[in-house]
Amino acid sequence: MAILIVTDIFGHTDHIDHFAKSLGSDVQVLSPFIEEPNTVSEPDCYELFLVQCGHRVYADKVSAAIAELQPKLIIGFSAGGAAAWVALSEQDASGSVEQLIAFYPSQIRHHLNIKPSCDVSIFFAQVESHFDVEPVIELLKDKKGLNCIRTRYLHGFMNKLSSNFDEYAYSHYQYFCQQEARNYVEVEQREAEFL
Repeated sequence: MAILIVTDIFGHTDHIDHFAKSLGSDVQVLSPFIEEPNTVSEPDCYELFLVQCGHRVYADKVSAAIAELQPKLIIGFSAGGAAAWVALSEQDASGSVEQLIAFYPSQIRHHLNIKPSCDVSIFFAQVESHFDVEPVIELLKDKKGLNCIRTRYLHGFMNKLSSNFDEYAYSHYQYFCQQEARNYVEVEQREAEFL
């Protein structure tokens, strides 16, 4: 499998399905939920996330998905990006994942002493309500294979259900993800031709 999308606290939504389909056919979506929320209220989704899963369990769920699906590229949003960061930092360096793209993974601030063995691009929000983004970027910026970008957008800019959704940012970063995805989908297709 080429691509794994690790969702935020809104889970597996129609919007995530649309985003996944824009990346190609070899994409799986991982949600933190046992049962998807039937609300679009961010506080309600976060409460359900904490009750059904939580950050540590989500990282374990990502680890299990990596072991089962063997993705080349992971794209994570918010809690999903942080869960992928933790899971990939704990994975064997010879794992299948070659790249992580993480959007506004604010929980990374609690895991600055680790780094996945794959290449990582992190797109931070301009500001976060619970911490200052700049010192986090300063602590991460010298890690090999890690690219940190502080965007001009707010946390949730890629999620149409978020009050901070930004159509321009979504289009821009969706295109970026599509370009990156093509690298892995084409490689998978070429490898399949030789089997």
